[in-house]
Amino acid sequence: MKIAVPTSGKILDEFMNSCEVFTIFTMDETNKIVETEILCTPEGCDCKNNIPLTLQQKGVTVVLAYKLPDYAENICKQHGIRAYQGYSGVVSEVIDNFLVWLKRENT
Repeated sequence: MKIAVPTSGKILDEFMNSCEVFTIFTMDETNKIVETEILCTPEGCDCKNNIPLTLQQKGVTVVLAYKLPDYAENICKQHGIRAYQGYSGVVSEVIDNFLVWLKRENT
C-alpha cells in the first residue's frame, strides 16, 4: 500500500488543493513503512490538474487529508485512490493514527 499525505515541513498541509509537496509512504505487508518519497507539485496540488493521475502512476492507493475540495474525492476515486479526511498534525503521527484505525477496521 502507498499512502500520500499533502505536506508542509513535517505537518499535514490542511490545504490539499494548494500544497506544494506530497509525502508518499510505501508500506509492506505488515503496514510498516519501507520507503518514503517526496513528490513536488510545482503547479500546486489541485485535483483538477493531473496530480491524481501522477499519484496513481506512483502506485498510491490512499490519500490522507484534512479537508478535500468538493470534487476531489470523486476524481481520486476515478484514479483508484481512496481519500480519507479529518487528519491533521505531524505527518508521522497521522500515518500512525491511520494505520491503527485501519487495523481496527480489518479485525
